[in-house]
Amino acid sequence: MQIQPNQFICADNMDVLREIPDGFYDLCLTDPPYGIGMDVQMQKIAGTQYGVGAAPRRDYGKTNWDKAPSQQFFEEMRRVSKQQIVWGGNYFTAFLPASRGWLMWDKQTNGFWGDGELAWSSFDSAIRLFRFMWNGMLQGNMAAKEERVHPTQKPVPLFVWCLLNYSNPGDLILDPFCGSGTTALACHKTGRRFVCIDREPKYIKIAQQRYADLIAQQELFGNQDARAGQGECPGTACNSASPKAAQESLELGL
Repeated sequence: MQIQPNQFICADNMDVLREIPDGFYDLCLTDPPYGIGMDVQMQKIAGTQYGVGAAPRRDYGKTNWDKAPSQQFFEEMRRVSKQQIVWGGNYFTAFLPASRGWLMWDKQTNGFWGDGELAWSSFDSAIRLFRFMWNGMLQGNMAAKEERVHPTQKPVPLFVWCLLNYSNPGDLILDPFCGSGTTALACHKTGRRFVCIDREPKYIKIAQQRYADLIAQQELFGNQDARAGQGECPGTACNSASPKAAQESLELGL
């Protein structure tokens, strides 16, 4: 298979990864399904409310996407990428080596699904914390709210933070579980290249449309986000080595 940067691939991720050379990607940034029946749970609660301040939940359709990846997947993922960040990594500790470099996302809410999420990383670094409200209608950046189109969708600012602090401009980023395309949007905003894979045609189409909409919007108003990822922005948002500084810059809109 011919891999091109900024590409969406609708296929089984294992079929694609087996054809990739060792260390081909600079970073794998992904959010695998956890295998806890999230798809069934979301179908049951569609249109209902839960948790403090939670908004009505949309019906995401009867897709059977919540199947946890195998140990072989994690072996292939680590083979084809130099570094990895795996959100929900606490569900896969049997398949991943010990790490000091865990990431924490504080959702700033006491929601039904917990106060935050964890990511395993291959980086030998201190634990880092990112705060961004993500609770139904309440989002950290109310001026640029994201439509929730996937049951476990991650906010774009969370993945922007990951890329600014754990990759470099121009890096090639892999996401084998594309979902709604958050990784692609974050890569475009920070001047990284991406390859996004998902086996569900529905979500590949959604991701492609979100990516096309972002490009169209930036062509209309100016591509400030992409310049920020290439070191042409003010302040510490430019590929900062400090997660705290990068978060502060994002919150200020830099």
